Amino acid sequence: MTADIVELPKRRRNQADTRPLTTLKIKNHKSGFLSDAHPYKGLRVRANKNGTKTWMYRYRVGDKLKQIKLGTYPGMELSEAREAFLAQRKLREQHEDPRQVAQQKIEETRQRARENNKKIFTFSVMVEQYLTERVEKDRKPKGAKEVRRLLENDLGNLADLPIIQVEPEDLHNHIKTISKRAPDVARVFRAELSRAWRYAINTGRTQAACSINTDTGGKLTQGKRERHLKTDELKLLLSWLPNYSRTVEDILTLTLYLGLRSGEVCKLQDEWLKEESDGWWLTIPASEMKKNHSDHKVPLVGNALRIAQRRSGRGIWFPSRAGGPVKQKILGVEVYAHSGRSRAKIYKRYRVCPVLNWAPNDLRKTARSHLANLGCPFEVAESILHHMIPGVAGLYNQHKYGDEKREWLQVWADHLDNLVSDNVVYMTKDGGK
Repeated sequence: MTADIVELPKRRRNQADTRPLTTLKIKNHKSGFLSDAHPYKGLRVRANKNGTKTWMYRYRVGDKLKQIKLGTYPGMELSEAREAFLAQRKLREQHEDPRQVAQQKIEETRQRARENNKKIFTFSVMVEQYLTERVEKDRKPKGAKEVRRLLENDLGNLADLPIIQVEPEDLHNHIKTISKRAPDVARVFRAELSRAWRYAINTGRTQAACSINTDTGGKLTQGKRERHLKTDELKLLLSWLPNYSRTVEDILTLTLYLGLRSGEVCKLQDEWLKEESDGWWLTIPASEMKKNHSDHKVPLVGNALRIAQRRSGRGIWFPSRAGGPVKQKILGVEVYAHSGRSRAKIYKRYRVCPVLNWAPNDLRKTARSHLANLGCPFEVAESILHHMIPGVAGLYNQHKYGDEKREWLQVWADHLDNLVSDNVVYMTKDGGK
């Protein structure tokens, strides 16, 4: 009798293993997924190409199949993965999406971190972000450097103070203290600190409303210097100029004789100098001038021409040790050093200039005022200073006044030379300085 042969069903290779996961099975797993069995159905472990294994919880929301990462093996063992799985499955039983719950927790954590950061968001941090992200990217290097120096030097006790803790009275008193020393510095400081604060608000660094306004620190309008040297003061200064360094003396002399801005004189160079049929001329490019509406053509006469001939031939007429032309700032520093106003020990040995309370730019106003006193026509004097003639007259009058500028700068140079001669005679009769 032939026995009945019963053929057992063969297990397909791709059929999922319904047996529970074990630590050994997970350890030996090399690729693909392994799924756990009841009561942990939905827990899976995925083998990654880098050798690690990731625990996943796979679940369904409506018609969509989703999964969420629980941890990484071997950092998370099988028992820990099952506990995490049960916690996530409980959320599903409560009709919540574990991924959404996890995302909400992440957002809450981030929000708490942002709030903590805002609590310690100090003025020094705010200023540094403003300087590096805005000022040093948008402004020219010289201006950006000055803003950094100003804010860092005068931030003082505000530096470590959180933005949200500052009181308007603190800001008012801080800026008022600066104004007692230097009103214009306080005005610029207030404006830049206000911009830094608004930048922090706009970039989401703080929600604290800016407490700085036009009343903070009191009235801080920029004072307009109306100082110019009168004839007696000019006599004293012209004779006293050699007490400055030769570089500063020559720059101040050219500023006075030509009516140029001292910053423009600092940048003079050989390629701007040219001899034409009627004499020597300087042509300062518009790009190198403070008011760059056009090139400025300057005739050289008298003492200004002598300085130009002595200085030319070296490329830059007033080179600095660091390379490039000297900075305009050195003029103000040296004039201040000889003013007698500083209490610094380093300046005590400096001789004091007999002309008090003046700045290098006052020489330009001095030239303009004395030209008017000598009878120089308005349009010619304004052309010498490279001012645009205002209104409709400036629009219609396109004459460059080249000959007239040479004529009146010669008159001005002769006038200054006569003042020096008169002063030498006066001083000799009095027995010298």
